[in-house]
This record gives sequence, structure tokens and C-alpha cells, in this order.
Amino acid sequence: MDDRIRAILDTKLNAAVSRRSFLQGAAGMATVTMLGGTLPAGAQDAPKLGGELNFLGWDGEHGANVAKPFLEANNIKMNASFQSAADEALTRFNTGGRGAMDLLTPNKDFQLAILKANVELFQPLDLSRIPTAAGLWPAFKDAPWLVRDGKTYGIPMIWGDEPCVYNPKKWDAMPERYTDFADEKYKGQLVLLDDPFGNIWLWATSLGMPEPSRLTAAQLQQVVDAMLKVKPNVVTIGASHGDMADVLVRGDASIGIGGWAYQVMIAKEKGVELTVGSPSVDGTFYWSDAYAIAVDAPNIDNAYAFIDFMTKPESNAALATELASGCTVEAAYPLMDEAIRGMFPYDNVRKPGGGILGTQIVVPPQEPDGDIVGAPAWVEAWQTFKVS
Repeated sequence: MDDRIRAILDTKLNAAVSRRSFLQGAAGMATVTMLGGTLPAGAQDAPKLGGELNFLGWDGEHGANVAKPFLEANNIKMNASFQSAADEALTRFNTGGRGAMDLLTPNKDFQLAILKANVELFQPLDLSRIPTAAGLWPAFKDAPWLVRDGKTYGIPMIWGDEPCVYNPKKWDAMPERYTDFADEKYKGQLVLLDDPFGNIWLWATSLGMPEPSRLTAAQLQQVVDAMLKVKPNVVTIGASHGDMADVLVRGDASIGIGGWAYQVMIAKEKGVELTVGSPSVDGTFYWSDAYAIAVDAPNIDNAYAFIDFMTKPESNAALATELASGCTVEAAYPLMDEAIRGMFPYDNVRKPGGGILGTQIVVPPQEPDGDIVGAPAWVEAWQTFKVS
């Protein structure tokens, strides 16, 4: 594997963060050279380009390295600021940010919630101004979490999943359900990621909750009770994917729940064989982030041109590599190192309709909704699980 790619992935691996926090701390990633052309088609014929471009999103997704030639060629100064929570863009928009925000990078769960609630934040996109979007994988064209009333509100840039990572010399496959990890045969074999949303969602799914991301207080307690039956089999809870990988490589545990496929490559370099898989009935969860434009964006021409450039196959391949994620543009796939593109199950994005990405909502509502508890209750429940 290229040393630059390894350095980038190692940085992300050891970040004390999960995909529900979406790439916080990625600013320290190494540069990935663009594959192919550097200028957007017709850039010299775009007299409206130039000046500022205001970005608010997950750190790393502004593509500082990938977008540099585009920004320089068009005399665009990117003003990047980074969110620490999915709803921060909405908070800023409603507290004086309207008219000062251009580019946003929502995750699919948050954007779907905003669109369903008819909350004003994202503006519908003129796809004629983003011709490169025609090259998206089928699942990302008219993705159900990005479309309302026939209008598209975002262009997916990266995606991925979080499977179980396990020792194939000890286990032939994962059990059917996450609740099955309560079996005594898994005693001293499990390591979890310190992630309240991902873990609670997985066990809620395993218990057959109708909407695993929308739980009543009673349902949440039922989930915690099920997780506590598994806890005697848990060796430790890793603060990061790197911590999980260390535990697995040392042999202190043989199964990592809520893992990352890159852990397999790290283990291989250390002479340890690991593989990925998920409970055959419950499966795992998938995520995707997109570029969106805020309502009343002041630099809308720059925003459109940026998205079109970043959705070019060469740009998308470079960004997905830099962020150790799946590419969203079909022609980007052959431009990526096999070590990176092989980390994700692309069959899930080769078919139209959004696939499994369009049917999953992992993050709970931020605030209570009737009998449905909000995210703080999930965090409190997770803390209870950890100290019990």
C-alpha cells in the first residue's frame, strides 16, 4: 500500500471518533495527489467564479488537497469551518448564519430528517449546473434521503459501512443476530466501539424494533437490558477503531463489533489474519455524506462549480482515498487503490433506489418527539451500560 495512504488511514484509525461523528479531526490527513485533470471543464469561461466560498461541514470533506487546483485556478478563497455535531449547521443558520453559508456536508440521516420536517436549510439543486452528478453510482442517483417532491438537495461524496471484524481461525462466521453474542461461547471474545448510537441501533435492530432509531423510554431500556446480557463477554470498549484493532491483533479479543474494514489490513501487516462479516439476519449499518447548498447562499456560482469539480471521477477518487471511504462516482472506482476500494461492499450502491443506504436511519432525533426519546437519553443509556 502507498505510504501516503497508510499514513492517512492510520490517522483516521486512531481518532477517538466514530462515523456518527463523521470525520472530526481529519484536518491532519496527508496530501493525496489528484488522479487526472485538475481544472473543471470550461473554467476559463466562468466569469462569475472567484471571490469567497464559505464551507461548514465535517472536517476533511472540504477537500483542501483535492480542491486546491480548482480553487487556485478560479481565484476562489475557501473559508472553511467545521461542525462537531450533525445539527450544528441548522443552529448556525437559525442564529444569524443565513445568507453567510454556502456549502454544507450533511450526513444522510440528518438531511433526511430536515427534508421530512420541511425545515428550511438546504436549497434544491439545479442539476444542469452539476453535470458530473450524472456519473454517480445508481444508488446515489435520486437517493431517497436527498429527494423531496422531485427535487434533489444533495450530491453524495463518500459512503461506507461498519461491520464486525473477527478472527477467521476462531470463528467460521458471525451469529445470526447481535443478541446472540450473549452466548457463553463468546465470553472474553468481544470488543466494542465506544459509540452509543451505533451500538444501541444495532441491538434495537436485533430485537426487532419497528424503528430502531426511534425508541420509547421502555424500548430503550429493553435494548440496554439485552446489551447487558452481552456485557459479560466483552473484554473492553475501545475509544477508537485503532484501540479495537490493537485488542484484536494482540488476541485479547477475537471479534470487534462496529468495526472498520481497514482493521483487517492493519492486522495483516502485523501478521494477524482478520476478516469482516456481520450477523446474517441483522446485518450492519451504512452511512453517506453529501454536498449541499444552503438557502440564500451568497456565493452560489462558486458552490455549484465546486460540487461539479469534486464530483469528477478523479476528484471523487482522490477524496474517497483521502477519507478512507467508498467513492460515490462510478468512474472513480477504477482510479482508486484496490486496498481502499476493496474495503467496502460496492454491490450495495450498484443498484438504483438507494439500496440499504436508503432504508436505514441510525441516528435518533436530537430532541424527544412525543413518546420517542432524544439523543441525550441514548447517551445516558450507553453510559449506564458502560458502568454496569
